[in-house]
Amino acid sequence: MKIKKVKQAYMFFVSLGLVLIGFACEKNDLPPLDDRVLSVLEIQASDCKENLKSITVEQSVKLKAVNSTQLQLEFINGSLNCCPGEIQSSAYIEDQILRVNFHEEIPGICNCTCYYDLGCLIDSLENRRYTMEIYVGGDKLDASFSFEYSKNLEQTIKIN
Repeated sequence: MKIKKVKQAYMFFVSLGLVLIGFACEKNDLPPLDDRVLSVLEIQASDCKENLKSITVEQSVKLKAVNSTQLQLEFINGSLNCCPGEIQSSAYIEDQILRVNFHEEIPGICNCTCYYDLGCLIDSLENRRYTMEIYVGGDKLDASFSFEYSKNLEQTIKIN
């Protein structure tokens, strides 16, 4: 009789543990991302890479967490006007997608393009999975991928 009660108690606690684990997993699901503009704290751009004009160029994205909420993003070999003036960047979340734009202030009309390494520091990210789209110099999508943001993030993604 004692063995039967011990087995019943054991089964009860095992079942209870599984139920609690199930509830804990459901509570860790993050809510959907709200549409919002994110702060871009720093923008960097290399000089024109004149030596890449006649070859096929590989593009990549480097992601690195600077702290628990800031992401350093570097887009390698983004194509912009060869006389772009000031290069600017914006970041926002729209329709569950983190979108980053690099655009140029064109002081005059230049009939040429150049490759640049473009970077920015994006603030107010959360520990979660993101889908990111990057646009360089217009409305044409240059890169799309997903990544898991955490304070330990350091990742390079090849685009082509």
